[in-house]
Amino acid sequence: MSAVLWEPGYRGGMCQVLEYGIPFMRQDILIIIPAYNEAEALGTCVEGLCRDVSGADVLVVNDGSIDDTARIAEALAVRLPAVRVLHLPLNSGIGAAVQSGLIYAARNGYAAAIQYDGDGQHDARFIPAMLAAVHDQQLDLVIGTRFLDMEGDAFKSTFMRRIGIRFFSFLIGMLTGVKVTDPTSGFRVYGRRAVEFFARHYPDDYPEPEALFWCVRNGLRVGEVAVRMRERQGGVSSIRYFRTAYYMIKVTLAILVDRLRAREVVDDEG
Repeated sequence: MSAVLWEPGYRGGMCQVLEYGIPFMRQDILIIIPAYNEAEALGTCVEGLCRDVSGADVLVVNDGSIDDTARIAEALAVRLPAVRVLHLPLNSGIGAAVQSGLIYAARNGYAAAIQYDGDGQHDARFIPAMLAAVHDQQLDLVIGTRFLDMEGDAFKSTFMRRIGIRFFSFLIGMLTGVKVTDPTSGFRVYGRRAVEFFARHYPDDYPEPEALFWCVRNGLRVGEVAVRMRERQGGVSSIRYFRTAYYMIKVTLAILVDRLRAREVVDDEG
């Protein structure tokens, strides 16, 4: 899927990167917000993100939304210099949306990319600590976990979701020997090596546990940082009811198949 820079009056291409206003100085950090039908929460989410985090660019990836997500994202890009928008022509899933952002990050030379939900669950105030972990500990992937805070998290996910989290934590730990407490968390920072690889290869559906497993299996450095999460401020989760069982089975099979593959070579960029 190719991308082209948007300019007023342009109506071509399969997807468009919208960069409004005067030319700007690109930062080293790209925050990727995959958004499918997030019109209810997206505006508040992005405004808060830009208020709480300076020195980063924000890319909203509109994953073929059928509500007002596209219009709201474009309006944000007009008002906020750090924001740009990538429109996917149809709903392709969280994996494709995140990978589209990582392709943008790789092609434009960002040092790191942050995956950040557009539903208001993630707290931008924890981003500096996550970036510091990447830099200070030389990590390739940092996951924001709600299970390392000894005071407890204010938001509790559903019972079935917690079962899935514990199951994948056990599975990945059993297969790799690496303990990760929140493998399904979508709040994460990708260092440059991870950005480069995942721009080429990234899981399609429910990608977080599988992407984490790939990093560990291939010797990339993975860590966690304690964060707080909030209740979803709008929209509907893609993992509900019977889909939880489908999610667990599909991701488990993907991890087991990946376990049988030869280790890929990752260029070490330091």
